[in-house]
Amino acid sequence: MDLSRRAILGSLGVASAAAAASALPAMRPALPDKDSYEFHGTFLNAAYAHPLNRFVRQTGNDFLMSRADKDVSRAWPRDNQRDAAVAKFAALINADVTDIAVVPSTMEGENHIGAALGLNEKAGVVTDAYHYDASLVQYGERHKAGMPLTVLAPKNNRIELSDVERAITPRTKLVAVSHVGSDTGFQHDLKALSDLAHRKGAYVYADIIQSAGSIPLDVKASGVDFCCSGAYKWLMADFGVAFLYVRPDRLDELKRTAVGWRSVTSNHSHAYPFDPPGPVVGDWTMRQTTAGKFEVSTPAWSSLAMLATSIEYVTTLGVARIAAHRKPLIARLREELPKRGFAPMTPPETEGPIVTFAYQDAAKKLEPVLKAANIKVTLGDNRMRVSPSVYNDMGDIERLLQALPKV
Repeated sequence: MDLSRRAILGSLGVASAAAAASALPAMRPALPDKDSYEFHGTFLNAAYAHPLNRFVRQTGNDFLMSRADKDVSRAWPRDNQRDAAVAKFAALINADVTDIAVVPSTMEGENHIGAALGLNEKAGVVTDAYHYDASLVQYGERHKAGMPLTVLAPKNNRIELSDVERAITPRTKLVAVSHVGSDTGFQHDLKALSDLAHRKGAYVYADIIQSAGSIPLDVKASGVDFCCSGAYKWLMADFGVAFLYVRPDRLDELKRTAVGWRSVTSNHSHAYPFDPPGPVVGDWTMRQTTAGKFEVSTPAWSSLAMLATSIEYVTTLGVARIAAHRKPLIARLREELPKRGFAPMTPPETEGPIVTFAYQDAAKKLEPVLKAANIKVTLGDNRMRVSPSVYNDMGDIERLLQALPKV
């Protein structure tokens, strides 16, 4: 599929649209797309942070040049790539643009939801050990203050839906999960989870940072109430920006917990010369949208500009095509590594971008040999996580296997 320059220009807005469009590939790249990336070595660690491709990097460079020289007088808070990036992300997950807020990080989005729901001693959380570790700390701290909390343990490398069902009580307000677990790649069935939670009177929050852009995701079909994803993993952009989705029929049930200039649609002064009479504090109208409730501060305009390009790149490749390209690479690891004493931790039915193996003293034993081979994966004390992306091929997998212990 050829990219439509007219469509790109129309979606990016007036300022710097031509530069962003020219940064994108002229044709749909073949997979693996090694030509779009310029790093050295074998990188199998995109679940940690995805490398920037040259199109995204060029967009970032264009933005910085505009700030430094070419367009210094531009009204950046009003004239930026925010709307373009939001529209592209909304299309990627089948949401409406009005249901998306830009926040600084995935973790901040989850904190927003907890505060907006008013989690307390009568409104608790059910989660699981595969949820993001800082999320578990957040709920653990709330539990110290009296909030009911159940953290489910895995069974056979899975979180059983029946265990979730038993854990939900009348005091459960939220079921919070990572759609694809960062540590092991375990994948929740969001539709089944949402149906269960709603039937029992609870909401569902999903951290989708390891699924948005890596596997097909339809938030409307899933029924999930809230989800959030940062930009620097499978959305293939930079740090400092995340997208928070709120199901539209849940918005009125969330209280406003913070206020900033982006929360306001209009703000009129009555304290300066020629101002109309009125209260000295001024008068204003609050935005009653997802963005109005949760976009408090000035976002990272440069990251949003890069996102407008990176999500276009992901969409052009096709998320299903990305997943299909990755599948045989992960299958090869699943086949070979158990023969060498690596115990699979990722259930075979998962479709995500992560495969993890338990291996005693993994960091101590494997880090020196992988460093010598210029191969990057994620190593824990007793586990190894591999996460291939669009630039990897079977040769990269074989280089990893060659470097790893044979017995």
